[in-house]
Amino acid sequence: MLKRTLLLTLLLLAGAARAQQDAVPTLVPPTPVIWPTASAGNAAGESAVARIGRDGRVRVGILFNAAPFAVLNVRGEVAGMEADIARSMGELWGVGVDFVQVTRQSALKMLRSGAVDYLAAALVARPDERRDVEFCQSHYRGAQALLLGQDDPATSLAQLEGRTLGVVAGARAEEALTRRQASAGSRFQVRSFHTLDTGVAALLAGEIDALVDSRLTLQDALVPGRLRVLDEVLEHEHHALAVRPGDVAMRNLINRSLQYLTATGRMAEIHDANFPGSRLPHGQIPVWQGLGETAPTLPAPEAETPGSTDPVASSVVARLEQGQPLRVAGLDPAGPEAGEGERRLAAWRLALAGELELRLGVTLQPVAGPGPALVADAAADLAVGVAPDWAWAERVDFSAPLLLHGERMLVPARSDVANFRSLRNQVLGVLASEAGSEARAQAWAASANAEIEIFQVPRDVDIEWHLLIEGDLDAVYADSLRLMAPLRARPDTLKLTSRCPGCDPWYTRHWLGLALPANDPEFRRRLEVALQGMWQDGTMAQLLEPLMPAADIADLLLQSVF
Repeated sequence: MLKRTLLLTLLLLAGAARAQQDAVPTLVPPTPVIWPTASAGNAAGESAVARIGRDGRVRVGILFNAAPFAVLNVRGEVAGMEADIARSMGELWGVGVDFVQVTRQSALKMLRSGAVDYLAAALVARPDERRDVEFCQSHYRGAQALLLGQDDPATSLAQLEGRTLGVVAGARAEEALTRRQASAGSRFQVRSFHTLDTGVAALLAGEIDALVDSRLTLQDALVPGRLRVLDEVLEHEHHALAVRPGDVAMRNLINRSLQYLTATGRMAEIHDANFPGSRLPHGQIPVWQGLGETAPTLPAPEAETPGSTDPVASSVVARLEQGQPLRVAGLDPAGPEAGEGERRLAAWRLALAGELELRLGVTLQPVAGPGPALVADAAADLAVGVAPDWAWAERVDFSAPLLLHGERMLVPARSDVANFRSLRNQVLGVLASEAGSEARAQAWAASANAEIEIFQVPRDVDIEWHLLIEGDLDAVYADSLRLMAPLRARPDTLKLTSRCPGCDPWYTRHWLGLALPANDPEFRRRLEVALQGMWQDGTMAQLLEPLMPAADIADLLLQSVF
């Protein structure tokens, strides 16, 4: 990125006279921006959705010097991943897109004043920043990493303990290093530099042992044969668009649009175009139930726009501080006829609620009934283990995903079967209790031009018998919640297929998390802190171990934005 920025700067300087005549903003440093007052933006308490609908244009606050997320190129056009996302969403909504330059210093003020409708400013979603903005779903997973000498023997952060690490003063790397030392008890000598260039020079001169910055920045600063980027990262980062605090309608519109772009493949195209040589991680943007096949649009001008920018009149926190219990839905036990998968899921819900009880310092009161409906009607404060669903998005909020399940294929460990194509002319088992699974399996087989025979497995407990003992099935296609019990029981003789190199091993993905009252930021923050602690100390991974493959638990941790 440093090399690209320098090249663009030189090109702009070469044509400075023409640029002044055409009033093209500068790239480095960013042009100082004067933002209008709130009266020039949205009306007080009004969602940005309403203003966009009236004017037919969306104002996107964007950086001009943050490649590959956004940059003003030599043609005077805003390019980059977030610019492409903004244009694609504008097409979905049927409105024009106005890119409004912001700087890292002015971005939040311009958003809160109503000068822009949302920010696409290479923002990293962090819990301590949620009071200033409302983050949407993360569209890019980055990391703070370390640059060190090619011949340095260190292969992990632990091996750099006590050595001198360099950071650019005021950059995110400095904060990340501080958090690492506080949370993990690591101890490093830290030296600050005014610019990345001086830090790289110090590293090459042997004055420091490593330099910390974003992986993207460090890849641009590499000196082949002399420097390398450490594989282990210091801290993962999740880039996200942001709206004004409490603007639920705008946040939901953006999230639904991101999910639609993901489902249609457009998001993968945007990622690949801006990050050549890498792929959009599977499940980077979880797609909720009820998304539908129709593109998200703005509400009709005469329709009332939901999502006031004012939070709820009374937070759940107020009740809890008065000593009242936390009313939790979703804790009903599995029925007597439930399979092992359902029993494990019910146990997970109960254990998750128990951890929240301890970390929030409250007493739980179970509430029977459908979770989202109870939360929407204020009959429950929280619902555990519910699927995020667009049918409820205007009445409840959903947490980041806490569990992933979906249809996978289980085979004997020595099997060569990897997918439906390699299952040609063989026998596939599906569970009789999973409605529609046979039709879905036949559809996958047809897409692979494979003729297969399907056998209905009566019960979950019969899977292991048919695959390993009777041997009359070559594979079983079912929801992962039902496959995990035999897989955990026989990890050396059973395996889940990976489909193909680079393919998503999940045939379907379904997410479970928490449902909480809409627009209750104080309660949401408390939950986020509790969940963050559970991920960081390994509690969440331990709770998920009976329900998910280990690799997917680790990936879910990386996707969890608090």
